[in-house]
Amino acid sequence: MQHGLIAKTHNRFYEVRVAGETFLCSPKGGFKRADEPAYRLPVIGDEVSVRLLAERQEGVDGYITEIHERRNLLERADADGRRKRAMAANLDLALVVSAVARPGVDFGLIDRYMLTCELSGIPYALVINKIDLDPSFSDCPALEIYRALGAPILEVSAKQGIGLDALKERLDRGVFYLTGASGVGKSTLINRLAPSADLTVAAVDPKKGRGRHTTTFSVLVPTGEASFLIDSPGLRDFYPPKVEPDQVRFGFKEIASAQHDCRFTSCLHDREPGCAVRTSVERGQVSAMRYKSYLFLLREMIEFQQNQWR
Repeated sequence: MQHGLIAKTHNRFYEVRVAGETFLCSPKGGFKRADEPAYRLPVIGDEVSVRLLAERQEGVDGYITEIHERRNLLERADADGRRKRAMAANLDLALVVSAVARPGVDFGLIDRYMLTCELSGIPYALVINKIDLDPSFSDCPALEIYRALGAPILEVSAKQGIGLDALKERLDRGVFYLTGASGVGKSTLINRLAPSADLTVAAVDPKKGRGRHTTTFSVLVPTGEASFLIDSPGLRDFYPPKVEPDQVRFGFKEIASAQHDCRFTSCLHDREPGCAVRTSVERGQVSAMRYKSYLFLLREMIEFQQNQWR
C-alpha cells in the first residue's frame, strides 16, 4: 500500500498523486460501505491508501483502498437542502474569491461561505479580484465590516498582477481551496500563481453579467514542493449544509460574542425580548448587513427543519 493525495475527481475515477507522480485509480474497499456517507467516496484533498498495479488493468493504474481520517471537510447543500455534497477535504485555507465588477461582490454569498467555514473549522480568507477595475473599492464600508471581524482580505488583480505576492505568501505550504461564483477569475488566478497549470479561462457573459463555467471538475494544482491549489467549478450560488437553527449564531462570531447578555440562553436573536444582539445592531456594534444575513440563514434553517418531514 502507498500513501496518496486525491488530485482530481471525474465521475467514479480519481487521479491520485503518489510520490510526485499521478495515477488513475478507482475506489475499491470497505470504505464504500462506511456508516458515515461522507466517507463512502473520496473527494479532492483526501489522503488515501492506494494499491498500484504492475501494469494498467481495466483502464486504471490502481485502486483506492482507504480514506484516511479527515482534518476537515467543506460541504455544500443542494438547492432543496436535502442532500449534502462534499467539495474538498483537509484544507489549510479556503479562499473565497469575489470580483469588484463582472460580476461584482456578493456579500450575502460571502456570509454563507463564512458560516460554513466557521462551523466546519476551516480557516478562510477573502480574495477580492479585479481591483484594477475599481481601486476605490478598497475603501468600501462593507469591507471594513469584515476587516473588523478579523477576516483576512486580499485585494488582487490576476490580470494586472496586483497583490499576487501577498497572496503567494499565504500559500507557502498546504492545501488551499479557491471557491466563488463563476466569472470571478479563479482560473486566471491559478494560472498566475502556477503558470504550468494552463487552465482554460472565459469572459463574463456581457448580457447576463454572470460568469461562464470553465472548470468542470475539481483539480489539485501544485504550486510548490508542498503546496497545492484546488481549482473548483464556479457556482451560481452556494447553499450551506443544513444545521439546527440554534447553530447558525456560531457561524457569525460577532453575534456569538454579543449573545452572552441576552435574557434567554435559548435566544435566536430574532424577535425574543431582552435580546442583546438586536440591541447591538441598533447601537451599530453589530453590522445591520451581517445581521440581515444571519436572519436570512436562520429562517432558512427553521423552514427546512419544519418542512423536511412533510
